[in-house]
Amino acid sequence: MSLKNKLCFLPSLFCVLTLTYGQSRSLAGDSRSFVLCPVKDIKSSVSPTSDAGRYGVKNLIDGKLPKDGWRSSWSVWMKKNPSFTFDLGETKRIGVIRIYFQPWDRAQELSKVKVEVSLDNQNFMLFNEYTGFLAEKGKATWAEIDLKAIKARYFRVTPSYDGWGHQWGEVEFWEISSG
Repeated sequence: MSLKNKLCFLPSLFCVLTLTYGQSRSLAGDSRSFVLCPVKDIKSSVSPTSDAGRYGVKNLIDGKLPKDGWRSSWSVWMKKNPSFTFDLGETKRIGVIRIYFQPWDRAQELSKVKVEVSLDNQNFMLFNEYTGFLAEKGKATWAEIDLKAIKARYFRVTPSYDGWGHQWGEVEFWEISSG
């Protein structure tokens, strides 16, 4: 194989690996550009009720997705509705929050998500409440919450369950990029 052919092969190999192992956020018809925003810290009003020592609230911001099924690394709140406060480290213009969750008892287990925002972690303002999250029982999926464009440093996310409780694997904040 010539050097030219080897160089042409490398970019295509990189693209395949990027598509296979990377997480992306895109919707048809959405012209906004996004960048995954790192989360500096997370606090929960209630500790996970199952394996909290191994699968605590920090797992929600570690970038690792659990597998489908009960025996995985899900952070679980059985019959509890926690409030999560996410610190982005500085004020960001967030367009989308994504929650990787798995319904266990019912397809509509994640019945509502309330989003509040703050600049100082003291004074939170209700931004909106979202409903309509449906997924196949025992199958993980992303719930995508379109915030349009809100500037804040702190986000309080409060889910409500209908049935068994919450199994969450990851929460992502997508910043609207200027480029």
